[in-house]
Amino acid sequence: MSGFFNVFFQNILPIFLVASIGYGLRKRLGLDKKTLSSLSFYAFSPALVFTTLVNSGLPGWELLQLGVFAVAVTLMMAMVAFMAGKLMRLPRIDIVALILVVMIVNSGNYGLTLNQLRFGEEGLARASIYFGISTILVFTLGVLIASMGQASWQDSLRRLVRLPAPYAVLLALIVYSLSIPIPSPLMRSIEIAAAGAIPVMLVVLGMQIADLKSITRVRLAIPASMIRLLIGPVVAVLVAGFMGLQGLSRATSIIEASMPTAVITTILATEFDVRPGLVTSTVVLSTLLSAITLPLVITLLSL
Repeated sequence: MSGFFNVFFQNILPIFLVASIGYGLRKRLGLDKKTLSSLSFYAFSPALVFTTLVNSGLPGWELLQLGVFAVAVTLMMAMVAFMAGKLMRLPRIDIVALILVVMIVNSGNYGLTLNQLRFGEEGLARASIYFGISTILVFTLGVLIASMGQASWQDSLRRLVRLPAPYAVLLALIVYSLSIPIPSPLMRSIEIAAAGAIPVMLVVLGMQIADLKSITRVRLAIPASMIRLLIGPVVAVLVAGFMGLQGLSRATSIIEASMPTAVITTILATEFDVRPGLVTSTVVLSTLLSAITLPLVITLLSL
């Protein structure tokens, strides 16, 4: 149990404490989160992804492994959710909602922060690959599933091309693989912006949680959260073992795949009217329960 409490107090509690600042600012002062969220999403986060990958020193084969892992786990969790929905004899709309909350994880403001606290900059670099790939999947596969095939691919593509994180990953890979020198003033400015990413993302996380409504669909939110938080790590361990991931790559990838449901799923559910009450309830419940499940996963798997 000492390992559990050590992980909780050293790695999990600091995240919730910083997020509580955002929660309090939103609840007490009613501060608008849109500007801060956009600043984080379009400036700080891409800068963080770019600098961590460029300075990572990761070999190309490891980057490829990490990317394939992210895609494989996401697809497998979607299949797990689909089969669970069929076994529970849920209506089609509930199955779609279940797939969304199980498939899309909070790999950004929560996952990146936890991996940085746990493993430092080397862990952050590896976790950034999962974050970049999952961002692409949210606005392609996620949109497709949420729309149940009704949204046009043109609309999905327009959304994707406006996202900065995939460009940051691609540009970083080009710079890194070709050893392209970056002028010192430019690199320093990017690093300064990157330094603001983690605290701002956590404050935004707290603000997003503050805007979530109360848990209203517990009957389905509980099994959805259990699948996300308990089955997710099992699938991640199996995929990591099959792919031969080791060391930090294995640890950071499993942690990213064990994250709770991402807040962005509420946006997809609301826009496409896919059981937003269930989705929101699962985001709230899985985020709260992750304070217990993540330390357990890290301790039991010695990550």
